[in-house]
Amino acid sequence: MKKTTQNISPDSPPPVSTILIVDDDPYIRESLEDILNIGGYRCLKAKNGLEAVEQIKINSFDIILLDLKLPRLDGIEVLKKSISLHPDVPVIMISGQGTIQLAVEATKLGAFDFLEKPLEADRTLITVRNALQKRYLQLQRDALLSETQQRYRMIGNDPKMREVYVLIDRASKVSSKVLITGEPGTGKELVARAIPLNGPRAGFPFIPVNCAAIPENLIESELFGYMKGAFTGAMANKIGRFQQAHRGTLFLDEIGDMSLMTQSKILRAIEDNVVEPVGGQKSVQVDVRIIAATNKDLQEEVEKGNFREDLFYRLNVITIHLPPLRQRRMDIRPLAKAFLEEVCSAEGLPQKCVAQNVWPILLEYDWPGNVRELRNVLEQAVILTPDDLIEPPVILQAIQSKSGQKVGLQTEQTLQEARMRFEREFIINTLAAHNSKIQETANALGIQRSHLWKKMKQYGIE
Repeated sequence: MKKTTQNISPDSPPPVSTILIVDDDPYIRESLEDILNIGGYRCLKAKNGLEAVEQIKINSFDIILLDLKLPRLDGIEVLKKSISLHPDVPVIMISGQGTIQLAVEATKLGAFDFLEKPLEADRTLITVRNALQKRYLQLQRDALLSETQQRYRMIGNDPKMREVYVLIDRASKVSSKVLITGEPGTGKELVARAIPLNGPRAGFPFIPVNCAAIPENLIESELFGYMKGAFTGAMANKIGRFQQAHRGTLFLDEIGDMSLMTQSKILRAIEDNVVEPVGGQKSVQVDVRIIAATNKDLQEEVEKGNFREDLFYRLNVITIHLPPLRQRRMDIRPLAKAFLEEVCSAEGLPQKCVAQNVWPILLEYDWPGNVRELRNVLEQAVILTPDDLIEPPVILQAIQSKSGQKVGLQTEQTLQEARMRFEREFIINTLAAHNSKIQETANALGIQRSHLWKKMKQYGIE
């Protein structure tokens, strides 16, 4: 191995990364360990393929350096086993003369990269650093996605939400502009945050701007920044949200509330990829992805003259519409259970649940505030309930305090009738979610196939 005097210190994220070195040559193993120790890495070693697989099974590695030619089990087989056990761990293949073609094949199978013998310290450390950066970026994405899921606002199997998930996935793979529509409280910002997680702008800034919350006289300086002395109180230069979001995503929430003058400046920024700070003489180049959201019908606003038609068409490349909660009632139960768990955990309280006679209330109420209102109601109910079981009066009080409406069950229905009505609707929605496949639907409902047939016959479901 060729060693150089240049001291390369990779920017490896904490904690100390652990690397598995797999090579049948003890000199290569020791030399690699010396080089990687300089980089601050912890190393474990294996001298053959079977030993490597055992190490991979019992230890957690951040990266694997794997020779192609190994006794007992060759490098390609070890690579396949590693990918099946830990697909997120990058594998760097080590190839000698005559094995370059095999190394290329290994990258096609999923290896991150390959190094040629004789190995060079600089090249080795750079490749390791790049692999680790990729791994930690993926871990960051996974953590963000997990955080998103833990907030429970996107839980649900309703067919309308399944369509939303498909669109999020498609939008995440490109940099096109996205327009998210839906009533207040449906989770527009959560969807906006989910879109960049697995796309080319993941790991770069996500900058949200609530256009409705910023006064008209401040929104231009907020979005585009300002120069020192541009107005009273401008004591220093300040970059705006567009520049803050450079290479990342700018989320313009409630864009339908912008004035026509601000809309024209937004349009120029989008078309030319430049912004001009207030009081500035030079334009600044920016590279941002725009995701906008609104609870208004922008097509209708265009017809009324309240929204620029050219800006509307610029934004309306990918449209994601979030249904109100009243149109996805089958998701209320899993959402409610998840919110209860979240609130109790956040407040350090014992886990609470709702009484069975609470479900008809939750399922029949129209939730004008949507998912946000459901969470707020359950949070208040948790705080107001001294024991572990939340009863109907507490739920009714919480709904009334949030909405100002007096809420109760439909008095013309018995509890049995309400349950039957919900059960029929729930089965219909679950069938739709599984494309009317009986066995899949029965599995999702947790009942036998024959039981599902009986229920369908009972409720006249074809």
